[in-house]
Amino acid sequence: MMASLLKLRGLLLITLMGSFLYACEAKVSVSGGTEVKTTAETPAAGTSAKAPSEEAAKYYNSGVEKAKAGDSQGAIADYKEAIRISPDFAFAYGNSGAEKAKLKDYKGAIADLNEAIRLTPEDGGPYYTRGLAKAQSDDLQGAKADLEKAAELFKKSGETEKASAATAVIEKIEKLPK
Repeated sequence: MMASLLKLRGLLLITLMGSFLYACEAKVSVSGGTEVKTTAETPAAGTSAKAPSEEAAKYYNSGVEKAKAGDSQGAIADYKEAIRISPDFAFAYGNSGAEKAKLKDYKGAIADLNEAIRLTPEDGGPYYTRGLAKAQSDDLQGAKADLEKAAELFKKSGETEKASAATAVIEKIEKLPK
């Protein structure tokens, strides 16, 4: 009985992985500032995402392309280099965390997402992804708290679809066997 409950719980948590990401599609162009193009994860209005250097943006964009191609390790390496060059590059931390979560490195994912949140505390995206990573690592209370914060920030910035997605994941977590 216990084994079947754990298996069911695991299967339900795996379905959450399909929700992983508002990351990996943001491209950064640096020419007198930062402009995020064709993105599924833009910082919420009023966030303070710091502009990366042109060289950091180049590595970041390479990481985005590698992530799209399914090369999570290569993407993480590029994001790491972007962070080395521009240590306050919140998008690079967020995307690195998302890629680490895909590889089931939840501890590493959460560490990167903590930094993304520190740098852009008004952006719901890193809270959302960290909530999913916490759910996968069995911290369901922490996951719910992060997803609730993500939903609140998404609503505040007018991103109602993203807020609904966060709420839907919370509902799935609440239905998991205890």
